[in-house]
Amino acid sequence: METVKVIIERNDNGNYQAVPQMDENIAFFGMGKTVEEAMEDLQNSYMEAKVMEPGLPEMNFECMYDTASFLQMFKGKMNLSDLQTITGVNRKQLNHYVTGHRKPSPKTVQRIQEGIKKYAEDLSRIVLI
Repeated sequence: METVKVIIERNDNGNYQAVPQMDENIAFFGMGKTVEEAMEDLQNSYMEAKVMEPGLPEMNFECMYDTASFLQMFKGKMNLSDLQTITGVNRKQLNHYVTGHRKPSPKTVQRIQEGIKKYAEDLSRIVLI
């Protein structure tokens, strides 16, 4: 099975797109009003592409998110106050990224990513008895 990186980002119109990073001769992607819809559309497009191109390999998609897409995807699972605590980035600033009013600088993206990864590492060390 081939692992294909997929870039998930929000368009200027507020919709999300999921674009596989692969050979130019094979073109399929996903779009939707949410990240989940874009990924579902990508899976459907992939299945349609397999019908048209029987030699298309089995693929596993590894997602990479722009900041707005990541925040939108976890919107119902974490609130912005929690993310402020985890990342050190102000809640109002995070809200601007979610709504698309602003885009974070590369330094802020790195800060958010490092905070999330550290939090995930902390969670992974928990053992409940």
